[in-house]
Formats: sequence, C-alpha cells, structure tokens
Amino acid sequence: MNSLFTFICPLVISSLVTAYLIPCWISVCNKWNLYEKTDERKKHRANIPTLGGLAIYAGIMITFLILGQDLAAHTIKYLMAASLILFFTGFFDDLLDLPASKKVVFQLVAAFLISFGGTRITNLYGMFGINEMPVIFQYIVTMLFIVGITNAYNLVDGIDGLAGSLGLVANMIFGTIFIMNGFTDFAILSFCISGALLGFLLYNFHPAKIFMGDTGSLIIGFLIASQSINVLSMGNTIPGIEQVSPALVMAVLFVPVYDVIRVSVIRILTGYSPFKPDRNHVHHMISEQGFGQRVTTMIIVGLNILFVVMAIIFSRLNINLFIVMSFCLGMIMINTLMMARLATLWGKLGGKLYDRKRLAA
Repeated sequence: MNSLFTFICPLVISSLVTAYLIPCWISVCNKWNLYEKTDERKKHRANIPTLGGLAIYAGIMITFLILGQDLAAHTIKYLMAASLILFFTGFFDDLLDLPASKKVVFQLVAAFLISFGGTRITNLYGMFGINEMPVIFQYIVTMLFIVGITNAYNLVDGIDGLAGSLGLVANMIFGTIFIMNGFTDFAILSFCISGALLGFLLYNFHPAKIFMGDTGSLIIGFLIASQSINVLSMGNTIPGIEQVSPALVMAVLFVPVYDVIRVSVIRILTGYSPFKPDRNHVHHMISEQGFGQRVTTMIIVGLNILFVVMAIIFSRLNINLFIVMSFCLGMIMINTLMMARLATLWGKLGGKLYDRKRLAA
C-alpha cells in the first residue's frame, strides 16, 4: 500500500500542477511575446510559447516538497540546490541566449555541488577495465557524466514530445527501481518528474502548444543524470541490496547518448565543428523519411524501450560487451537506409505519411 502511495500521489499531483500552470504560462507568453526563436534548423510554425520548463520545474518542486519524507538528507539538499542553478541557467538562456561556455560553467558548478554532496560515480563496474576509483577521479568522472547527459537531453529536444517522452520513460523505470529497493525519497522524486512531464506532454505532443525550452531540457537531463548515479550507487549505500546492472542504466540513457556520439562523429568526418548545430540528429534523420513528428517520437521511444528490454534480458552480460553490442545494434537499426525501409513498410500498411512540406509547417 505504501509503495502504491509513493507511486500514485507524486505522479498525480505533479501532473495536475504542471497541467494547470501551462495554460496560465501560455497566456503570459502570448502577452509578453515569449516565443521560441526560429532558424534554419527549426521547422515549427512561428509563435509557439517557450519556457514550458517553468511549469515542469514548479510541478516537480511543489510536489516533492510536499511529499518528500527525508528532505534534510545530505544528498537531497545538494540535489535541490544544484537543480536550482540549472533552472536559472536554462531560464536565462531561453531569454538571453547565453554563450555555450557560460552554460557549461554553470553545469559544472551544479555537477560539482552534487558530487560534493555525495552523489558520485565511485565504481565503473568493469567498464573499460575500471572498477573502484580514487576520490579525485570520482569527481572528474561524475562531473563529465552529468554535463554530458544533461546536454544530450538538451540536444534531443528537437521535435514535439520527444524529450518529454524519453524523460518520462527514464523516470518511470528509475522510480520503479527505487521503490523496489526502499529508496522512498528518490522514488518520489522520479515520479514527481514523471508526473510533471506527463502534464507537460498534454500540451507538447504534436502539434505542440508550448515548448519546454532549455529551462526544461537542462533540468530534466540533469535530474535524469543524478538519478542514474543514485540507481547505480544503491548497492554501495545499503549493504545487502543487489547492485542494479550498469547495462540497464546505460540502456535507459542509450538513445540520447547514441545521438550525441553519432552527430559528433558525422560532423567531424564532414569537417564541421562537433559543437556546430545541424540537422543530423536521429529525430531529424527519421522525420525526413516522411514520418510525422508523432510517429518519429514513438519510433525513438520504442527504440529506447527495446534497449531497456535487451539490458534486462542480457543483465548478466559483461558491461563492455553490452556497450559494443548496443552500439552495433544502434548502427544497424538507426540509420537512413533502415528508416527509409521502415517508412516504405509503414506506407504499405496504411500508415499516414507526411510529406516534407507538411513536416515543415
């Protein structure tokens, strides 16, 4: 019964708070002309309100502050403070378009803060032949991991509903793991995030009425990265709890991570800076085969779930072998040729395809 309460209450309350606040915020955006900036990469229609992350963050924090049971805990306090830094970073970036270097500095500060508070990667569990690490390397690896995952979720926020859906899947999985192992506060936080994203997706699934902006994507990416570390650290926190397979955590994060690596490699091979924006992301590649934004989002989320199922099936597999297998499977499945064939099959089965002109609308 307690587990049911931990699952349902945060999910329902945070979704209701976010879903209530978004129409109010849309009215504010319309009044103050707070719209998503358009450029050659963004094909959405003009005048879509942004900064939906405000409602998401409010839904998470209001609900967690009401239902959190051990808010004085060392790690929770640092996590809340760090998330506030990322919230304002995204907020000012949406308003003022901050330089990338400044955003990375704030992300590193937030990452250091939670590392100092105890949320650290202490062990790579055999990945690349590394197990326990000295404290200085724990800080370095943790900070790089958090900044990397935060930006991966920021970059995947390119079509309606995608970042929110991937974040929803990740937090539902993490929340379930926390409940099963008795980590109540972390479970509540994951379900608060899930509920807030659910409320947001009511207005963000194509055709979107609002975008989360960096205010939302940075916070969601940061919290997912932090919760990933907490999942991995459970066995170290309380002796006797079985260690969660690192492969499972990697599978939850696989799609955004694979997308960043894939795009970076393409940019380098074609002579472009890996930091220069383009339309080579996975969601661009799939949607340009003729799929609408809804179907593209469902395909990518389905692929994410497939890798999670694969991690559960091969939970005993060496982490290095799982990484190699995952990236090989990713290259086989997530490419232009395979998606073109899937689009052809989808059309033959009566799926509704969208031409490029309609996609650009």
